[in-house]
Amino acid sequence: MHKKTLVLDMGNVLISFDTVSILRRRGISAPEDIELFAKTVFRSDVWQDYDRGTVTKDAFVPLIDALPVRLRALADDMLIRHIFAAENMPPIKATEALVKKAKDAGYAIYLLSNAGQDFYEYRRGIPALRYFDGIFISSDYKLLKPEREIYLAFLKKFSLAPEDCVFVDDMQVNIDGAKAVGMDGICFNAAKEDIAVLCRELARRGIEL
Repeated sequence: MHKKTLVLDMGNVLISFDTVSILRRRGISAPEDIELFAKTVFRSDVWQDYDRGTVTKDAFVPLIDALPVRLRALADDMLIRHIFAAENMPPIKATEALVKKAKDAGYAIYLLSNAGQDFYEYRRGIPALRYFDGIFISSDYKLLKPEREIYLAFLKKFSLAPEDCVFVDDMQVNIDGAKAVGMDGICFNAAKEDIAVLCRELARRGIEL
């Protein structure tokens, strides 16, 4: 069946979200420091709550204070001062080009992403978003992927039929959530994989770019 609607995640689809690379660029190379940072911050309940919209980024302050002194300045810059800034999460140009092709070809394009409210401050730094027909951010609805309710709320908001949609996300669990409500899905990490792979998978579903 030919699809009409392309639905994209943000992290590692539109923008690179590679915490290891960020830390290494900032001079944090010890594996134990990288693991400690990831465990304390990115795998914390606070990170989930931030994406859900039940806390602001100020909730990261106690986590930052719990880190060793050598990591605190970087954590403060990443999490408080520049949480979605391009220097931490640069746009992926290959995806932007794909999105433009999809728009020019007449496909509808939507964003479905777990993200906190600071997204709205930095969204102008994601050039691909100018081609989107609609944006759905988890923190606006107090929901998270892969919860069933977020996909249903997304479809309802934009009056979309699930069978018309192809969802692209870098996490298989989120693809599985989309498939559970009738959407098709492709697990793809644009920060690590060739965009030609995604183009081929889209073509198999009738989205020719």
